[in-house]
Amino acid sequence: MLTVPIAALTYLPIISDRAVNNLAMFFLSLPVQFVVGFRFYRRSYDALSSRIGNMDLLIGIGTSAAWIYSSIVTFIPGFFPGSETYFETSAIIITLIQTGNLLEYITKGKASEAVHKLLSLQPTMTHVIRDLVETNMQVEKVEAGDVLIVRPGERVPVDGKVVEGFSAVDESMVTGESLPRDKQIGDEVIGATINKTGLLKIQATKVGQDTVLSQIAKLVEEAQIGKAPLQRLADEVSAYFVPAIILIATASFLFWYFVARIGLAFSLLSFVSVVIIACPCALGIAIPAALLVGTGKGAENGILLFS
Repeated sequence: MLTVPIAALTYLPIISDRAVNNLAMFFLSLPVQFVVGFRFYRRSYDALSSRIGNMDLLIGIGTSAAWIYSSIVTFIPGFFPGSETYFETSAIIITLIQTGNLLEYITKGKASEAVHKLLSLQPTMTHVIRDLVETNMQVEKVEAGDVLIVRPGERVPVDGKVVEGFSAVDESMVTGESLPRDKQIGDEVIGATINKTGLLKIQATKVGQDTVLSQIAKLVEEAQIGKAPLQRLADEVSAYFVPAIILIATASFLFWYFVARIGLAFSLLSFVSVVIIACPCALGIAIPAALLVGTGKGAENGILLFS
């Protein structure tokens, strides 16, 4: 929320005294820079220690450069005479990236909710034939090889193979097919699908964590832990992009200072500008926002995205 007043002080004539205005933005930026943005600086340090360039390192360098430059303008105005501050730039970048992290968190929450709904489709009780006697049993106690009875209207408890009977089974929750599929002796059936018409006897082939339903849930959970392909690609590109940006920024500083002889203040401003412009704040919010919308629409239509 502090980013809003910082931006307001930058773009609106609220405080006429420039020195007071800069000082107000400095103090407002402290929590954003060092509390909200702490994770970037911690990860930037880790990246530097590991000699690996990534998005966090570029964000850390860009926001730090903007904030340090602005602080010098605020407290030593004679060093950069007539220069503007960039407190709002640093704050907005951090806010956008953190907003992206929040959207990513919401996306994972929606995926978890979809998985829980999927797992809730599996019945808790089933009919098992043991020693030629039908017995009601908890699904979690069913073993591979057990013969189960599935009556019309009931859900198939586990993955198995039809050993007796003929029926139509609604597999839309797995395959997306709108019409039930006919099942006869020898056909495979998937746990949590719905038996529509006739009585079936099936032999359990996969139970517990080995069922198709459990494997789907496992894939979704693994996808939540890892990064999206676009995020991984961004990190891979950053490994080369970050050193290139530092090289370009340094070259810009050296050119303006030693070749053009413009002066130290302008040369430093050139260095800072290159680093700030290269900061990938758009990716930080664009990727999570796209994932949130995509997974949300998919969940509404019964589609789960694994990666």
